Amino acid sequence: MFWHVYIYRLKVLIRNKSLLFWTLAFPIILGLMFVAAFGQLDQGGSLETIPAAVVLDDQDPEAGDRLIEVLTAIETDEIALFDLAVVAADEAQAQLEADEIAGYYVLKHEQVTLHVGQAGIRQTMMKGVMDQYVQQMALYQNLLASGDSEAIDAMQTLDGPVFQARNSEAEMSIMSFYFFTLIGMSILYGTMWGLRNAQDQQANQSSKGIRLSLLPKPKSSLTLANLLASFTVLFSEMLLILAVYHFIYQVDFGSRWHLLLVVVALATLTTLLLGLLLGNAFPNMPLPQKEGIATAVTMAMSFLAGMMGSEQIKYWIDTTIPILGKINLVNLISESLYQLYYYQELASFYVNLLWLGALLLLFAGLNWLVERRVQYDAV
Repeated sequence: MFWHVYIYRLKVLIRNKSLLFWTLAFPIILGLMFVAAFGQLDQGGSLETIPAAVVLDDQDPEAGDRLIEVLTAIETDEIALFDLAVVAADEAQAQLEADEIAGYYVLKHEQVTLHVGQAGIRQTMMKGVMDQYVQQMALYQNLLASGDSEAIDAMQTLDGPVFQARNSEAEMSIMSFYFFTLIGMSILYGTMWGLRNAQDQQANQSSKGIRLSLLPKPKSSLTLANLLASFTVLFSEMLLILAVYHFIYQVDFGSRWHLLLVVVALATLTTLLLGLLLGNAFPNMPLPQKEGIATAVTMAMSFLAGMMGSEQIKYWIDTTIPILGKINLVNLISESLYQLYYYQELASFYVNLLWLGALLLLFAGLNWLVERRVQYDAV
């Protein structure tokens, strides 16, 4: 019976041309617009050297020397990533306000912070380098505490190759960064499939729900069959979208495709559960209104993830309210893809993966609580 319901539901879903357009055709069309808008960014080949500064306000000169050594060693296609200058704090701020540098790092009490005047691809690159440096130094400090001499000796060579290894594999395609957020938004459109599941399987929302509620099977079996069918459709759509982006639009996603597909699969299931939760939470609301809410949520998350020229807001959230970025599915997806593409060390990527898993369990638990309390009167 489970597989009969699954196949039946799969046939119903793939006949919904409207949802197929918004969750498959629309992201592909939007991606083509992205290529037209941002395709010129990669024609110059490698990224230009980024003008930056370092402010050393620390009692430990060794920490300052190590930071400068790492930053000056990073290269892309044998071109230095940073045109670096060591200056005082006032001078760095003056250069930033005069737009002479893209940003500057401050080392104080062995803590590194980044100061920028605006958000853009260069500032994103600087933040990525800082995140990697902080991760590596935290690992180094942990190894010192553990007394692992062999690992400590290996870490003593931290002078840039840890960054170069990943940069040389990925070709530093600027256009890729814009597509990461677009993929997050495309997955969030899958809330429509979750909404449709809630509409069609609940007896107080549709005639289909009334008929399905009469099946001599547990409601959980019906919910799982519908969820699996919608996951099959949405995940297949995402595979096709990724194929079009990579092979036709020439978007570089790096080489860690196995982890990328894990992110897409987790995010797809989480999105479907979010849509199902929205549908179950508002049983008396018409479906078009619920779809409007889902679209508004998707657009809001995309905006806060920096998709619509809102990089400055995204950077502000990352530095002041990071928890807001962690519960934003579009941001979690785009950040995870960015980390797979650019980072050598994947500690922060696995943290994002845990957040995705936590949101998945949260939405699944809330759906279970809502559905188990639904009771229908016999007529």
